Amino acid sequence: MAAAQTKPANAPIEFNIPSQPLAAALNRYVDATGRDALYDTSLAAGRLSGDVQGVFAPDEALRKLLSGTGLAAEFVAETTFVLLPEPLATQQAAHQTRSPEHRRYYGQIQASIADALCRSGGARPGSYRFATVFWIAPDGTVQRSQRIGSTGKPDADERIDAALRSVRFDEPPPAGFLQPVLILIVPQGPGVAQGCGNADPNLRSAGTRP
Repeated sequence: MAAAQTKPANAPIEFNIPSQPLAAALNRYVDATGRDALYDTSLAAGRLSGDVQGVFAPDEALRKLLSGTGLAAEFVAETTFVLLPEPLATQQAAHQTRSPEHRRYYGQIQASIADALCRSGGARPGSYRFATVFWIAPDGTVQRSQRIGSTGKPDADERIDAALRSVRFDEPPPAGFLQPVLILIVPQGPGVAQGCGNADPNLRSAGTRP
């Protein structure tokens, strides 16, 4: 039996996405590519997509779709991207390779987020996916956090937001630590949140390029 051939992740495909409200265009892009899009719905409101009709690599098609919207895509996993305002996306993309100290601090951030979610009965991870952006003060307190994406259940979103507001870090960011920090929370993967005990939420978080 011949071995199955795997289609390259960015292999060209045919798109038929005329200019339209951005949220609708993103839905058509996701359907065509199988990728996941996470974004604050308020960002898409009132914006029109670029015209994407023809055969393009998915990355090129996404750039065309977002052309003129003031938004850009930041990939946080191979097939998952977050929509951000262009200045913020540019800053994320410009981040340099992490030093060992920065990697250690990212680990602390991930562990603190996991602990906060696991301590909240209504926000315990398990079946949802979202991204969150953190701004951390020089003393280690959270100046601001923003959830990107939704569980589809407003009450669950509210409990997650409350859990994120409760996040605390034990030490300040190391010198040269660039911000904001973008973290992806997914429902499956190696568990990192021992605080969930026997619930085993299979939480995995992945930071963007620091």
